[in-house]
Amino acid sequence: MNIKNFSTVTGLFLGVFVVGVDSFIISPLLPQIAQDFHATISQTALGVTTYALCEMIGAPLFGPLGDRFSKRKLLITGMSLFLGATLLCAIATNLATFYIYRAAAGLGAALFLPNVWAFIGSYFNGQLMNKIMGISMAGLSLSVAVGVPLGSFLSQLSNWHSAFWASAVLTVFSLILIIAIIPNTTAQNQKISYLVNFRNVFKAKNVIHTLLLDFFWMFGFYLVYTFLGSFLAEHFNFSSGKAGLVFLIYGTANFIAASTGGVIMNKLGRVKSILFNACASLSFTLALGLFSNSILGLIIFLILLAFSMGWGVTAISAYLVTLSTQNRSTLMSFNSSALYLGLTLAFIVGGLIYQGLGFWIFGIISSFSYAIVILLIKGLH
Repeated sequence: MNIKNFSTVTGLFLGVFVVGVDSFIISPLLPQIAQDFHATISQTALGVTTYALCEMIGAPLFGPLGDRFSKRKLLITGMSLFLGATLLCAIATNLATFYIYRAAAGLGAALFLPNVWAFIGSYFNGQLMNKIMGISMAGLSLSVAVGVPLGSFLSQLSNWHSAFWASAVLTVFSLILIIAIIPNTTAQNQKISYLVNFRNVFKAKNVIHTLLLDFFWMFGFYLVYTFLGSFLAEHFNFSSGKAGLVFLIYGTANFIAASTGGVIMNKLGRVKSILFNACASLSFTLALGLFSNSILGLIIFLILLAFSMGWGVTAISAYLVTLSTQNRSTLMSFNSSALYLGLTLAFIVGGLIYQGLGFWIFGIISSFSYAIVILLIKGLH
């Protein structure tokens, strides 16, 4: 990889990391924010939901813009909106404005992330594209690993405002790199109407199958992952620090996997890599449910799941950007929505059944979800 490509991927990686970490950094800050705003934790937690919903809904609405205008300009616009909203979150003085600023940050992320994947797919080719996609996806994996611990550390070092100031500083570095390094790209569909972009995406071969398998993949994973912290605290009496260490172990393994995902894809091919890791994820989520009473077994299968997730999700994104070359931004915006829809549904379903049935049932349901993924992969042609 030459210096130009290295600088490009560094800017994209840092941007993806900052946007990803913003989803997790707020979790340990909720008690402090609630106290400052004289609200309940449930009320302040709506800031998390607001961010996710705006990213999920905003991504498809912004998607066609990336197919009509320069992706570089949209990356800069999305990151600038995210930066401004993050700075406003840092100085928010009441809950209502905090919600508004979190919504704006979500919209900035919705404009930025899909255009990262679309830019990679249009600017790089072949095995290099697989490699760059893996490295950039590793930014999300790293955000999972360090988001919650980073939020806890910064809030203890000063207060909850410091977490948003730190996020803003990282965003500035990413924005500078993007402005300085990312080349301008020529839009391919300036004469195509806004709605035609959606029609073209869903008429493209294998798109619906791939978006569906991405949704079920995310649902299966987040059903297990979202309630893992609660299970560790209740079943093994883990403190937040010990539980955070488990998440850090997972995130580190997932980061390593995503970073090397391009190598795996280059050896197996994208579709075979998706299939292999879907089968592995089915086995590992089932094992998590069956061996949930053993902390050693739980950690071992969680690490294995981290690798199958890192390799599999990277392969899905790399495959997806090849399916509609004229409408990559629109397509990848729906990919972002599939991710957040899977997360949201997993949270709802898990919340309804966790207290009554326990953690083990999540492993069973997740394995069925991955079985659907495998069937959908078999339908790719």
